[in-house]
Amino acid sequence: MDGLDLSGAPPEPIRPTTTAELVKRVVQVVVGLALAIFLLGWVLPWLTHTTWPEIIDNLERVGWRKALICLVLMFGGLWVYTFTISASLPGMRHAPALIVNLCGSGVSNSMPGGGAVGVAAQYAIFRSWGFSHRNIGTSLIITSTFNLLIRMVLPIVAIVWLILSTERDLPSIIVQGALIGGGAGLVLAGMLVAILASERSAHAIGRFLNAIVHPVLKLLRRDHGQDVEALAVDMRTRIIGVVRPNWPMLVLGIVGFLGIYFFLFRETMTAFGIYLTWGEAFACYAFSRLLTMVPLTPGGIGITEIAAVLMVAFGADGAAAAAAVFLFAIYSHLLEIPFGAMSAAVWAATRKRYRVDQPDGGPEDGPVTRAAH
Repeated sequence: MDGLDLSGAPPEPIRPTTTAELVKRVVQVVVGLALAIFLLGWVLPWLTHTTWPEIIDNLERVGWRKALICLVLMFGGLWVYTFTISASLPGMRHAPALIVNLCGSGVSNSMPGGGAVGVAAQYAIFRSWGFSHRNIGTSLIITSTFNLLIRMVLPIVAIVWLILSTERDLPSIIVQGALIGGGAGLVLAGMLVAILASERSAHAIGRFLNAIVHPVLKLLRRDHGQDVEALAVDMRTRIIGVVRPNWPMLVLGIVGFLGIYFFLFRETMTAFGIYLTWGEAFACYAFSRLLTMVPLTPGGIGITEIAAVLMVAFGADGAAAAAAVFLFAIYSHLLEIPFGAMSAAVWAATRKRYRVDQPDGGPEDGPVTRAAH
C-alpha cells in the first residue's frame, strides 16, 4: 500500500537507478532491520515482563500438529484473498493471483516501507502477463483502498464486540486504538463513498485535497504538478466500472482473508494456553492489524507484536503472549519471504504460458478477455 500512485502510472523501477538511491535504500533496510531487532529483542520482553529464554521455552512446546494447522490456515487465507485480486483485475485467475500476491508480500516484508517496492514487483508481473497499465493501476487502487479501510475499521468492530459481550472496563489501549484507527477509517471511507456517489463530490474533494497536498509537496520539493482533482474524478470512473459488477468477490476476498487470519491468530494463542474470549481475541487481532500500517520496519514486524500488551491486559501470561505474537509473525510475515521467492521462481519459469490480450492502458481501455492457461 505504501507509495501507491493513484494515477495508475507505472511504479518506479524496483532497482535503484542511481548510487544515491542505492545508498538510501541500503540505509533504510539497515535502520529498519535494526529497529525490528530492537523492538523484538528488548521492547517486546520488556512490555510483557518476560525474557527471551522464557519465550523460546514456550515456542519449543509447539507440536507439529499445531504447526500444520497454522500453515493450512495461512495458505487458506492467502488463497481466499485471490478472489479480491481476481475481481479487481478481470482476466486474472486464482493460481496466478496467488503467485503475484506471494511475490509482492515477500518483497514488502523484506524491507521497511517495502510496500512501494512490493507494488512495483506486482506491477512488473502483471505487465509480463499482458495486463494493461490502466487496468493494473485500477486494481492496485481498489485492493489498497479495501485493505486500508477494513484494517482501520477492525478496531471499531472489536470495541463494539467487547462492549456487547463483557461487563468489565476495557483497557484504554484498545479504546484509544479503536478511536484513532476507526475515526481515520470512517473519514477515509466517507471521502471514498462521496467520490463514488457523485462526480460533483469527486471534484470538490479533489480540490480540497489539492489545497492540502500541493503545499506539502512543494515544501518537500516533490511537487510534480499532479492534479489530485483530476485523479479523484478519473479514479471514480475506473473504480465504479470494476467494483459495481464485482463487489461481492472483492469483499469476500478481503474479509475472508482477514477472517481466516483471525483464526490463525487465535490458534497461535491457544498453542500457549491463552484462552481469551472471542471478543478479546479479536480485539488483540484488530490492534495488530492496525499496527501493520506503521511502515517503519519490514512488514511492520516488531511493531505488530505490541499486540501482546493487550493480551497481557486481558490476563494472559507475558511469556505466552510474547510467544503467541511471535509465532503469528512467523506465519503472517516471515514465511511469506521464502514462499515469495519460490513464487517468483515459478513466475519466471512459467510467465510465457500465461498471457492476456488487453489494450495498453488509456482512458478508452475496454473490457478485457479471459486469460487462457
